[in-house]
Amino acid sequence: MNEKNTHVQNKWKDGLLPGIDGIVFGNGDVMIANTYCVMDSDTKEHTRHWHPLCDTTITSLEKYEHDIWTNIDIYHGAIMYGEQIIVFGDGSMGNEGFVASTDKNGDLLWGIFFTFSNPILSANIIHDELICVSECEIQIKIQLKDLTKISIAM
Repeated sequence: MNEKNTHVQNKWKDGLLPGIDGIVFGNGDVMIANTYCVMDSDTKEHTRHWHPLCDTTITSLEKYEHDIWTNIDIYHGAIMYGEQIIVFGDGSMGNEGFVASTDKNGDLLWGIFFTFSNPILSANIIHDELICVSECEIQIKIQLKDLTKISIAM
């Protein structure tokens, strides 16, 4: 990992992540996501979409809103991916979930927060794809070679 952002690392160690759909990196970079749900009027089936929207930084986000941080709880069941330890769990509201990667020292490499998923209860890796399952059985697939490639199945 490149340089570590002490502020981000301290927040992580305090059990906090930015409570916005997106990815925060341990160096303070942030990728904000656009997420929305579409309902097919004929079948009444819902499709959730998650797409990268823009890049920014924690410093820039906090310039306009200092209270972007939300409490997270890490559930049991961390998994290894190379030298990374991947953890998952919930945010402070019932509709939130997250997945994050740390190094062997517990420093945050990246964290992905979802405002719609409900708690992430389990995760496994198949061929460099992280497959997370939430409390409400939403399946989130994350390409570990390109974290911005995320698909959602409801």
